[in-house]
Parts: sequence; structure tokens; C-alpha cells
Amino acid sequence: MSIEAIENRIVERLKSKITGLYIDSFPEKPQEYTFTHPKGAILVHYQGGNYGNSQSLDVIFQQKKMEFALTLITRYLKTNDGAYLLLEKVKQVLTGFKIDGCTKMCPTKEGFLTENNGIWQYTINFELTTPSIETEED
Repeated sequence: MSIEAIENRIVERLKSKITGLYIDSFPEKPQEYTFTHPKGAILVHYQGGNYGNSQSLDVIFQQKKMEFALTLITRYLKTNDGAYLLLEKVKQVLTGFKIDGCTKMCPTKEGFLTENNGIWQYTINFELTTPSIETEED
């Protein structure tokens, strides 16, 4: 499954379980993104991956561990619509979520990014593993 397809499934899952927020893939030009939602936003992007050793002598077959980062943007920190509660909601929604062809998602880290004029940004990262198999050349 492609990076984009996995990212899209994560966005779909979040949209189906969390309402009242702007949820989408990270914008192509982040410097042009303007946060305008009255409550908050969740932006998803592929952080990177690592490949394991090949598990075969005849064909390249590896496990690829992929990491996706979610940037949470809120106007509040500790209220019902705040960053702390949103971190917990996202963790509950994505922990154990399984996309076809991948292992279940698990959280790996979370943390504070920035605060600017009452706009709080936190990040939470998740990993999953998918096979990476050599394609046959003609």
C-alpha cells in the first residue's frame, strides 16, 4: 500500500471518529496554511520509515516500519476542546487501528510544538509496519 493511501486511511478514520474539527493531510505548502477553524485542526503527514533486513535469499522481502505524525492545533490547552484532551482522543482512535496490509497502529511519541497567541500545537506520532517486496523486472 502506498504512503498516500495509508495517510488517506488515517485521515478517514479520524474524520469518522472525531467531529467538530478540521481534519486533513498536511498541506503541500505548510507556510501558506492559515488556521481558521473555531476549535481546532488535525493535520496528518508521513514522517519517514525504516527498513528491516531482507527475510529471503532469493528475493528482497523486508518489513518497513512507517511513522506518521499528526499535528494538533487548538485554541485551548486544558478545556474540553483543548490540546490535552485532543491528544487523548487521537490516541484512543488510532491505537490498534489496522489498515489492510499493515500491522496495527501504535503511538510512539507525543509532545509540545509551539504556542503563539493562544494557538497551541502538539504532535503525536504513530508507527505501523508493512511489507516491502522486490518487484520483478522484465
